[in-house]
Order: sequence, then structure tokens, then C-alpha cells
Amino acid sequence: MRILVTGANGFVGKHLCKVLSDNNTEVMAIVRRTCNDLTSIADQYEVDITDRSLVENVLADIKPDHIVHLAAAKNKGTALADYRTNYEVNLLGTLNLIDACHGLTKMSKFLYIGSCEEYGNQQVPFKESIKESPISAYGVSKLAVVNLLQALVATRNFPAVILRPSVVYGPGQDMDMFLPSLIRALVSGERFGMSLGKQTRDFLYIDDLLSAILKALVEPGLQGKVINISAGLPIQIDALAMKIASLIGPDVGNRIDFGAIEYRHAEVMSYCANNELAQDLLGWAPKISIEEGLKITIDYFSSCAEG
Repeated sequence: MRILVTGANGFVGKHLCKVLSDNNTEVMAIVRRTCNDLTSIADQYEVDITDRSLVENVLADIKPDHIVHLAAAKNKGTALADYRTNYEVNLLGTLNLIDACHGLTKMSKFLYIGSCEEYGNQQVPFKESIKESPISAYGVSKLAVVNLLQALVATRNFPAVILRPSVVYGPGQDMDMFLPSLIRALVSGERFGMSLGKQTRDFLYIDDLLSAILKALVEPGLQGKVINISAGLPIQIDALAMKIASLIGPDVGNRIDFGAIEYRHAEVMSYCANNELAQDLLGWAPKISIEEGLKITIDYFSSCAEG
């Protein structure tokens, strides 16, 4: 099986390429810039997915059996410029990929990795049956892609499946995310400024997302489905920060400055996704507890700090 992974040099992409390669899959990657960490894949292609002709040429060369589409702009702002950037990359870039798929006779699945950001301020736990109401440029653009894919499923029998993960974390995550930036600061002996932390989030360990992706790639009968992939457990951010501090060492929590920064504009305060549909359709459920996942992640960033 030949699988193309877009956005392969991102956090999820790197982990996914490795696990696919370990499962004797021929993995091809589309990246913005060649990544030295992707040693396990067959080949890398430097592609900006907003370049329609280049996307078409590369897909004609690769001829994948399946596509896992991770590449995305992730600006969660609310300025008009944020909406433009996210739409150009996320919606138009995806449309370029879809156009390039029409000549691929072997491609049988287009697995799109969406986001629970698409739900916005809806009542928790988020269920796939509710009407989404995103309030960020990122969430709006991701939902636009889902709407596009479902229209193409209905009108052109396009083989799209959508997974909506909650907040994914784990070793190797970039410092622009809350958990790795908090852990790195605390294991390095630094202070960490954050909001009051009264918002809740649903944290999913990277290995659990990867297992869901692997199941979705081989499970039949999913065409057009939107499936939440989540832990299904709301955790208040201030309590999570103190739990991380306690796992690192005594009195570490004293270096967390709650309320040092404001909540993000248009912050979603309640965030948790129901995962019953994933259990029914994929036979999937999360296996890594938040305690186990945090310990693994803390160990990783501690070793990085020591190195």
C-alpha cells in the first residue's frame, strides 16, 4: 500500500510516517521544506499545496493508494488576514489536492484530519450530529473543507473520510502549543506565565490518534463520515498545569504565574468531544491515560533539556 502524507514534517505527520513505515507501508511525503527527521519514508516532495500545477504533477508522479491530508495553516486568530491565510492554504490547497486526485485510478481513500475547533462554542460534549459554529479563522477554514468534501462525496462519490481529533499532545510537539511550552519551561527551571486556566480541554495522546488513523485507513464503509477522535474527558487547564508541575517535582507549581496573560480573543472555554461514533465505526477507544501520556511527554522534554 502506497500512502501519501501531506504536512508530513508537522508533529502528527512525523509520528504518522514512522508508524506507517513500521507497518511495512510505502510512505511518500509532501512537505513545505525537506525534513531530516523523516528518515523512515520512501521520498519527500517539497510542495506548497497552494501551487495547483505543482500539486498535480507530484500526485501524478506518486500515484498513491491512499492520502492522509494533514497540511494546514493553523492560525487561530480572528483578524480578516487570518481568515484569508487559512482559506488560501486549508480550503484552496485542499481543493488543489482534490483536483489532482481525479486522474488517480488506484486511490481509494482520502483521509482528512479536521479539528474539534470546528465546533466552536457549541454545548459539550461535542457530537458529530450537532451544527458546528466555529469562531476562529482556523476552525472556519477547517469546516469549509469538511463541507467541500461531503459535497464531493454526495455528487462525485469522492472517497473522503474525516477524522476530528481533539487537542493532541506528546513527545516532539512544537513549542507554539501550550503543553510542550509549559513542560519545557518547568523542566528547565523557568517561570511560566499563562491565563487563569479556567477553560477546559480534551487532551488526546499522539499514539491514540495514530491508532485511529490506521483503523480509518483500512476500515470500509466510512465514506463521507465525520468521526470525533478524542479522550472524551474535559480537563481544566489550571488543574492540568498543577498536575504537570507535581509530576516534575515538589514546589514546581510555584513557578506558574496564573493570570499573567489574558485569554485568547474569542477563546472557547468549554471543549470536550464525544467519541462514541469512533468506538462504533472504528472499534477504537483511547488507551493512554492523561497521567501516562503526561509522564512520557515530561520524560521526553526533560531529556531534551538535559541534552
